[in-house]
Amino acid sequence: GAQIVAEIGDVSRFRNASALVSYAGLNSSVCQSGMFDSGGGPITKHGSPYLRRALWLAASWARLHDPSLREFYERKRAEGKCHRVAVTAVARKLCHIVFAVMRDQVPYDPSRPGRDPSKHSVSGSQGAAKSKTKSKTEN
Repeated sequence: GAQIVAEIGDVSRFRNASALVSYAGLNSSVCQSGMFDSGGGPITKHGSPYLRRALWLAASWARLHDPSLREFYERKRAEGKCHRVAVTAVARKLCHIVFAVMRDQVPYDPSRPGRDPSKHSVSGSQGAAKSKTKSKTEN
């Protein structure tokens, strides 16, 4: 954790979590030419290798102990991703969590009421879509 905070430094220098993911080099590369688009390639590995390694090691541990990250990891494995790719996806998600914790100066709580379930779980996105359509039909 200390290495992650030290490598990030002042979180306000990043405009959003995606900028931090890009700085860590955990964003996917673009492979396209003309009309061909591969839909995303391997991670770019641009940015801080120390931050990327610290996030990957933290994600490797967190997938074993955090229920929401464990579920996310298992979903990636069920999609056919290998262990390394699934842990990298958890590291990217963990990067978003670290950004929010450092920006808001609040401890991490996976059950926090302010958390938007549509961005974090499959069942939450379906529930959010149902509530939006329900409110439109009631009006």
